[in-house]
Amino acid sequence: MSAVVQVNNGVIRKLTLVAVMVLTASNGSANGGWVIERDDRGDSPLLKERKSIAMTPEQQEQQQLATAYQKALHEEQERIREHWSSPEVSSPQRWVSYAEDYSSKRVVDFERNHIEISVDSIFKGSRLDFSAMSGKVTGQLEWVLGTSIEQAVSQDPIQKAITEAYASLGQAPKPSDAGAELVLKELFTSARPSAVDIRNTAATLMRKSSIRYQALNASLDLAAVAVNTGKKLTYVIPLPDNRIRKKVVEYRPEVSKNAQRFSLSADVMMAIIHTESHFNPLARSHIPAFGLMQIVPSTAGRDATRKLYKKSSLLSAQYLYNPKKNIEVGAAYLNVLYYDYLNEIKNPESRLYYTIAAYNAGASSVARAFVGKPSFQAAVGTINKMTPEQVLERLLTKAPRKETRLYVEKVLKRRAYYASL
Repeated sequence: MSAVVQVNNGVIRKLTLVAVMVLTASNGSANGGWVIERDDRGDSPLLKERKSIAMTPEQQEQQQLATAYQKALHEEQERIREHWSSPEVSSPQRWVSYAEDYSSKRVVDFERNHIEISVDSIFKGSRLDFSAMSGKVTGQLEWVLGTSIEQAVSQDPIQKAITEAYASLGQAPKPSDAGAELVLKELFTSARPSAVDIRNTAATLMRKSSIRYQALNASLDLAAVAVNTGKKLTYVIPLPDNRIRKKVVEYRPEVSKNAQRFSLSADVMMAIIHTESHFNPLARSHIPAFGLMQIVPSTAGRDATRKLYKKSSLLSAQYLYNPKKNIEVGAAYLNVLYYDYLNEIKNPESRLYYTIAAYNAGASSVARAFVGKPSFQAAVGTINKMTPEQVLERLLTKAPRKETRLYVEKVLKRRAYYASL
């Protein structure tokens, strides 16, 4: 029978939030060799200190995928620069795509909850032809609204290069069945909206749009736009205020199911998804990591599959872009991290705080906040002498990267919000 670990209730005054977690001990045994670093630092923080060792197959795999990503990124940015001053590509919070001839740029900003459509200025005589530009933008908006996850991935030049890198590794990546699911499915009542539905939704959204210059980054009234500027114009199209809440409603059952399966807090999982990707199913980082919970295939992905299937497997980006699969893999990742590899942290609340930080930066890197060097083993003794409040305070003030300090704070605050829903 699983033992129940009850975390003491307590109010963290610094954040004025409740940081309570009830966790049930894992039934599974530890799986050896799990590298929990979010990026490749060449050491496993949970093994003894190692110096000048050869790269493991998983590290070589990660390096090959990262190299393929960086090469494809450079080539795509060079193509973009021929048309746009800023060669932006997709990131964890922003899905970026371009028309085939790069004449239009489309961005869904999941954090700011709006869509940006940028086009070349169109003139009628010496004046800007807003009617023509509005028509072009509306057409691009309809493309965004009607695009499935599968279509978005297959049309992304960088993603094509990553897929080729998988093939060169001699792997047979697990397929995904996300397929025809729309990237912005929450904007429609039907899972398969008609062309009329898409056109009507685009028209409704366009009514609240505003225009800004690419160079000025400021919204402008149409009547105030100058003549013959030669600049590209960006239409900023707000998305419904309840869109994010709809995503929470959509994903929460899957999160709750996997939280129960892997003895985790659903609120913590929701907070991590929110912080990592803002519910962007196409989230992609430079590591590269993919999907809602930003899974690195050759490290966390392999060890999650070992937990899930009793056999390590290289998960494809397409697999991880499937929201349900990504949530399952992310839950398995957190289970191994919390219950197996960080189990030397005796206080479950302290371990929770460290787990959140390690999810962002890697366990060995986070150890610097406690012992000044990247060694989890060296930090455990210090951590176990501290109260959970002291551990949290140290992470919020001494974690080596500002990103990690803010990450812990954001996850805990959002966890309090999801616990209140």
